[in-house]
Amino acid sequence: MAHVNEVKDRFRTRLAAADARSNGFRQKLLEDGTRALQPVIDVLHLMAEVLNEEHNTHGSITGAELTIDTDNFVTLCARLRGVECEQKIKVKYGPELGGKNYISVSGLHQRYNERLAPGSSASAHIGRVIGSDIHLDEHRGADLAEVIRDVIEDFYVAQIEQRSHFPVAA
Repeated sequence: MAHVNEVKDRFRTRLAAADARSNGFRQKLLEDGTRALQPVIDVLHLMAEVLNEEHNTHGSITGAELTIDTDNFVTLCARLRGVECEQKIKVKYGPELGGKNYISVSGLHQRYNERLAPGSSASAHIGRVIGSDIHLDEHRGADLAEVIRDVIEDFYVAQIEQRSHFPVAA
């Protein structure tokens, strides 16, 4: 058997090389995910900025930061917090079986899903529904951002309108 220190050194070297490959892969994935999801991130930050303005009491948006989950998907989980309710929109970017990257989104309501993947016979480049998620081609980030902007506007406006239907106690 080889000398113990030689075995340890060889093992350390292999572990370090594997870590470097994994970190390189994750860094590239994060860069690609940031590029693909940049329109979504921009919309979330823009809408959050409006909600953070002075004297705004309608709620907040958090969770626009990208992370890499344990399954090697770049994810963000936007939380729309209103006065009395919350909605989560989860967006993932990553590899599909077969090696092609895609964007997956969940937390939208049916009418928004229809805008991203109209009808049940949508082709792969338009979008498809898998379970409760919508899967989009990685180049559809701008389309998704537009839909998310509408979701955010509708979410907060609906809360204001709902409160205005109930008389304020004097």
